[in-house]
Amino acid sequence: MSSNSPSPLRPFLGVSPTIRIMVMAWFVAAIGGYALWSAYSANTAAVRDDVNQPPTVPGDLATDTGAGSHKASTETDHNRQQSGPDKVDATSDQGSLTQSEQALLKANMAKHTASANAALRNLGKLKELQAEWAALEATLMNGPTGNRIAGSTKHFPLVVDIWQSERPTVEQIVDWESELNPLTEPISQAASASTTISITDEHAKRLSDLGKELKTQAAEFERQKLLLEAIQRETSALPSGPTTLATALRQHLTQQEQAKAERLAEAGATARAAAEKEQAEKIARAEQELADDKAKQELQRIASEKQLQAEEARVAELQRKAKMEGLKEDAKRTQDAAQEALLNSEMQRDMNEIKGLLAAFVSPGFKHRNDDKKGPASLSVIKARRALEDTQTGMTALLWLACADNDRPHDALPYYIGGNVNWNETNAKPIERAQELLNKYGDLMVKKGLLAE
Repeated sequence: MSSNSPSPLRPFLGVSPTIRIMVMAWFVAAIGGYALWSAYSANTAAVRDDVNQPPTVPGDLATDTGAGSHKASTETDHNRQQSGPDKVDATSDQGSLTQSEQALLKANMAKHTASANAALRNLGKLKELQAEWAALEATLMNGPTGNRIAGSTKHFPLVVDIWQSERPTVEQIVDWESELNPLTEPISQAASASTTISITDEHAKRLSDLGKELKTQAAEFERQKLLLEAIQRETSALPSGPTTLATALRQHLTQQEQAKAERLAEAGATARAAAEKEQAEKIARAEQELADDKAKQELQRIASEKQLQAEEARVAELQRKAKMEGLKEDAKRTQDAAQEALLNSEMQRDMNEIKGLLAAFVSPGFKHRNDDKKGPASLSVIKARRALEDTQTGMTALLWLACADNDRPHDALPYYIGGNVNWNETNAKPIERAQELLNKYGDLMVKKGLLAE
């Protein structure tokens, strides 16, 4: 047998050890892959069985441990985040809650759509009523139909009431439309696209309020139009009057304005009469109080006179002593002091008159001062206004400062609000006495704080 002939114990095709190793490795990998696939299929079936189980009842939830509750809460939150608006989670109550929210959203959308449609209908109705009213007005104002209404004593007052009632103007209707369009546009777009949108509370309130306003205005406008048309029908058989409805309405309104002006004038006259009566009563009360205080003032005057006489005697004695001693400067100083003391005594004697006649200057106030502080009036301001001149001009200036341009009570001075003074009817004695007191005691009153500088 030749050595080159094939041996019956060797395969026809030779397999190297490397190939055998590769085949075995592939076989092992296939077995491992099958095992992994079997485990994955078993896990998937278990998850599917858990999903198909009914949800846990509240009694079962109460027996869960803290860790189990936390796990369930975490899974619920995860499911809520993963689910969309149309997806229902069968493992908890979240699915039914989402459906409830969707149902509420659709119901609200239907309600808002109905409100928007109603508002649009009422707006359209107002436009139609405005056009019909304009045509009706043009027919009635200067036509025979209006003449018949103007000649009817029964129907004309009704037409006057209608004409004086408020109705929406073209400008108001345009404004309502400009406000309504932005409110209804998103609702109309959602309705045409068969989608549902969420409306804010403010949006819903604005739409509801505007819808109510449009409904009320349309109803009132229609009521007026129907009433006017009914009057037109009722007067169709009456004879035509000589005056057009436009002329009759204009004359009626003119008469109303005249009557109103007369009522206002009468009311003004009544108010003036009441004011004059009140002023007269105030004067009478003041005179009565003056009469009651007369005895008391007389006693005070007598006491002041005695004190003044004693003070004059003392001053005279001081002057005599100063002169005898030859102390001229001391005598002058003593004389000034004595004169001031004498003047002060006289001012104390006249203090009641000062408080009554000069209340408009010695009382606290802000007017007639050189600063913005509250206090008595300034003597320099009074003098600058020439209010102390012994003339009618000076007395008028004093009255102006005391009464018309003042924030203090004028008390015993005559009532004055400005303008020329009728001296034939005005009592000038209180004014002259007030000037006399200011000229005599003005500087001393400044020194005593009764007046400002």
